[in-house]
Amino acid sequence: MVSWGEVGREVAGKLEKISDEESIKALALETIKQIKELSQTPAKRENARKSVSREIRKTYPNRQTKAQGYYHDPSGKAELGKWRHLIFKYLKLDSADYDDIGGEHRADWKAQQVQSKSTQQLTLENMTIEQLELDAETTTILENALEQSGMELAQFIKKAIMVYAKTITGKTKQRGEDLANVPTDKLLNDPSFNTHPGRAEELTKRAIQAIKYYNANVATENAERWCITQSAIAKLTGSKPATIGKILEQYKDEIETHNQTYGLNDYSNRKRDKKIEDLNFAEYVPDGLG
Repeated sequence: MVSWGEVGREVAGKLEKISDEESIKALALETIKQIKELSQTPAKRENARKSVSREIRKTYPNRQTKAQGYYHDPSGKAELGKWRHLIFKYLKLDSADYDDIGGEHRADWKAQQVQSKSTQQLTLENMTIEQLELDAETTTILENALEQSGMELAQFIKKAIMVYAKTITGKTKQRGEDLANVPTDKLLNDPSFNTHPGRAEELTKRAIQAIKYYNANVATENAERWCITQSAIAKLTGSKPATIGKILEQYKDEIETHNQTYGLNDYSNRKRDKKIEDLNFAEYVPDGLG
């Protein structure tokens, strides 16, 4: 009669000589095949598998941190390490065996499983990735992040919530800030303002005023003047044209009046020797207080 404990010790010994996942998987499947051939019933096969696993785990116990030949498994008991040896990823019976483990009491056993799942209180601590019902791509990204971070799923979710919440509240706080006192040069070039939700609108307002000032006080003829357009403002501020287009709606009448006063249109900005980006509008409108 085969000793499954001895089989488990033999498998543990073989694991000392291999480390790649494919070889470990092959060893696990070979062991499962042996269990199926020598154990006649699903219940006996499961008992054999548990005996083998118990012996392997003596040499390769669960870990709290990542190690070679281990993978991150967020399921299982909270007090156990979530890093398990790869052998346990594949040392499993098929679903038919697990479905039949109840033997002659199969119906009662299955009913108990359903009842157990329905009555178990779902908490962040016992939640699994599958219960999050993510799409395949997001699931893969999350699994990779968990593996690289070494965090448990619950810990990772808490951390993600904290980071995202700070981002949202930070942007909300920024929206209430008055950018009028911020120098134009700083608003244009300081990276800390790049993601500020009010930056594009403030710079758009200043760029309009700068072009109007230049056309009225610096340029001496129409060939030197610039037409105020969505494209011109986008190039001056570095903001996306689509964003600028929405902002310009509130200045539509002011822009049309200015362009008409000097007879300016899109062709006015097609200058051979000059680009609108060369206009240093921070010099003409140094801040938003004017």
